[in-house]
Amino acid sequence: MNEVVQKVTAFIVRERNGVKELLVFKHPTAGVQIPAGTVEKGEDIETAVRRETYEETGLQFVEIENYLGCFENELENNQRIIAETTQVYIEPNLTAIPYKRKLPKGLTIDYLSIRANFTHISYIEYEYDKFHKPIGIDSNITGWIPNENLSAQKKRHFFLMSTQEKTADAWELKSDMGHIFKPYWTPLSPKPRIISPQDKWLDFVYEKI
Repeated sequence: MNEVVQKVTAFIVRERNGVKELLVFKHPTAGVQIPAGTVEKGEDIETAVRRETYEETGLQFVEIENYLGCFENELENNQRIIAETTQVYIEPNLTAIPYKRKLPKGLTIDYLSIRANFTHISYIEYEYDKFHKPIGIDSNITGWIPNENLSAQKKRHFFLMSTQEKTADAWELKSDMGHIFKPYWTPLSPKPRIISPQDKWLDFVYEKI
C-alpha cells in the first residue's frame, strides 16, 4: 500500500479578442469539469495528460506550456485510493464472495479499518439529477480489499497547455463509457464554476498562470 497513484490535470488556455479562456467540459451526470485523470501503468505524466485531454475533449494536438506544480497528497486521513483495479470481498479473504462490480484504479474510497492483509472500505456512488445535485444513492459498496491494491497517497500534477487546433466555442464527443461530453471555452475571469473538489484546483493554479 506504498505506491503513489499519480493524477494529471490539464489547464488548456487560449486567448480570443483579448480575453483568456479555459477549456472545460460538461459531463452528463457529474457537472462541469477540467480534463483530468489517472496515469496508467507505463505512462509518464506528460503522456497521460495528453491522453486525458484527447479522451475528454477530442483535441489531438496540444502543447505543454508549463508544469504548474502538484498536490503531494490529495487524500484525507480517512481516505484511500485504488492502486489496481480490484475485487471487493464481503470478508477479509480471497475465498470470500466478491461483489460483482470491480472498483477501478484511481477511485477514491473511504477507509474504515485494516485486518492483516485486507482493508475494510466503503464507497458510495450517487445518482444525479439534471442540475448535477445528488438526489439518491445509486450504490453503496462496503467490503474488504487486499492491501496491495490500495494506496494512501494520491499525487496530482497540474499542466498549463495550449492548442493550435481550430475549434468551435463548444462541441460534443462520445466518451469511451458512452457518455456525451460537451467541451466549451469559458473566460478565466471570473473563475468558472466547476465541481468540487476541482474548484480548489483553480485557487492553486490561478496563482501561477
